[in-house]
Amino acid sequence: MSCPDCFKGTIHEGTPKGKEETIHHVLTYVATPEKGIASSSKIIFITDVFGFNLVNNKLLADKYAADTGCLVLMPSVIPGGGAPLSAIELFDSLSTPVGLLDLTGQTKRAGAAFRAAAIFAPFAVRTRNAFPKLLRFSRDVKASLPTDAKLGIAGFCWGGMHSTKLTAEPAEEGGNVPLFDAHFVAHPAGLKAPEDFSAAANKFRVPISFAVGDLDMVLSKDKIESIESSLKEVYGRNSDDFEVKTYNGCKHGFAVRADPKRTIEDGAAMHAAAQAINWFGKYLA
Repeated sequence: MSCPDCFKGTIHEGTPKGKEETIHHVLTYVATPEKGIASSSKIIFITDVFGFNLVNNKLLADKYAADTGCLVLMPSVIPGGGAPLSAIELFDSLSTPVGLLDLTGQTKRAGAAFRAAAIFAPFAVRTRNAFPKLLRFSRDVKASLPTDAKLGIAGFCWGGMHSTKLTAEPAEEGGNVPLFDAHFVAHPAGLKAPEDFSAAANKFRVPISFAVGDLDMVLSKDKIESIESSLKEVYGRNSDDFEVKTYNGCKHGFAVRADPKRTIEDGAAMHAAAQAINWFGKYLA
């Protein structure tokens, strides 16, 4: 499930350096380190609602690959494809105040709400069964790794819901070996806080690094605190296997769709990327 804020943000400029190819029967964007692969470990990148349509996702995957030395795999697993980029302007316009007596503005707003609903509702329905495909892909990637290699996962917004659930899965059905060795998640949507996070963490205690903005409408300050408290119970209060970082002045989606013109938000996005890269460097080495 996604939220209205999952469809807001900014489209970045840049040309992706990776390539699309079919891996384990799934169309996948493959980001390769510019200086060559330095690690046999890999990272699976689960996108936000826009999937391959949003260049930001590919650019961020490229950065992860460049700075970790790992191959980064971004599978196209959104049934029917990612949300159209037109949704960004549409959903952003709905948050712009309109005077009560501004009949023209109110009419335009009503029309925008109707078009937004025509995007949001179908997306919510058609993505309900995305998880099985993600699980199969992840297990296939895990099985293909060399013996000494590890597997990390990063999830954002819609993808953060799935990455969190995947960390509770074994590498093989019915097995007791965790599917993933490290998890980075930024502003996940569609999960109950803190229940879903603690339940997933309890399965295999996969090291988790969590990034969220203090203005996130999906995860309030109280929910963030409850998530951090529940993870302390799972991992131990002094454990280094989890971290929750809150970025001031940032809304939902900032780690992927931050506005470069907003210094605080753009800076936070860069710090969140560094957070993920450091986490994977620590646990996938």
